Amino acid sequence: MTQLPENITLQSGNARLAVKLYARPGAETVILLHGGPGVPDEMTEVREFLEQKMQVITFDQRGTGTDKCHGCSFSIPEYLGDISCLAAFFNLERFHLFGHSWGGLYAQLYAGTYPERIAGLFLCSPGSGTGTVWTRTEKEVYRYNRSRSTNTEWVWMGINALFGLMGSSSAYRRLFRQIIINYHKGYNVPPPEPEKLAKINSRAALRTRGVIKKFPAMEVFGKTPYPVMITYGQYDAYGDSKNYVFERFPEALKAIVPDCGHTPWKHNPKVFQEVLGTFYGIPPRRGDHTPSG
Repeated sequence: MTQLPENITLQSGNARLAVKLYARPGAETVILLHGGPGVPDEMTEVREFLEQKMQVITFDQRGTGTDKCHGCSFSIPEYLGDISCLAAFFNLERFHLFGHSWGGLYAQLYAGTYPERIAGLFLCSPGSGTGTVWTRTEKEVYRYNRSRSTNTEWVWMGINALFGLMGSSSAYRRLFRQIIINYHKGYNVPPPEPEKLAKINSRAALRTRGVIKKFPAMEVFGKTPYPVMITYGQYDAYGDSKNYVFERFPEALKAIVPDCGHTPWKHNPKVFQEVLGTFYGIPPRRGDHTPSG
């Protein structure tokens, strides 16, 4: 049975983080880093699977969620400081990071700065890198969305993107509603719920993207003192830029999840649970199945 979380509001610099703790005393801890940026996601299915054995912490990243602090800034050191703030609050010396999409890049940035704190790194369709690599990845996502949109959908995406650039969070929410729908086309996944879309913040998204584009290129990790798993979907939104991640972690475990796009826990949960379970030592749950397209 899924346990009820402990809800905590944590001050980290100029940001207020809405944190949920799914406590399991004595177990290893994993912190989930959602994608975006500026688009919170609790990754419910991932959390429910991991909490069978692990203590799980989720949080809405700075400037997003229920506490959209208008005074937030979005530098990479501040993002890294948020994770360290969580670790200090929960007295964690070492912990696992699970990062999806932008959250996967976020996890890489943290692990590169604080390797001694990492017990394990799971990169699920991770962002490919900073600087020009981020720009290249965004172009891949642009082409992916164009290929999966009708002409009318594409026109409205352009309109909403324009107003989002002008600071309209409502337009940015409409844009991401279509992006999320595009990611799930061909799979039995309903459209995003309004209350989830309401947590999206254009300011957090745009300012974070700007910071990532200006951040120096990431170095090769080589052999790490902790295990690393990298997964992508067979039909992922990310293209050849993912090779930068593979090259950055030459000794990592790698898996391409079949019949799957950018969100494997929704598209092919059976296979993705096998990958998760192998990495974390958790047996797959009975009754789960792969959605039909």
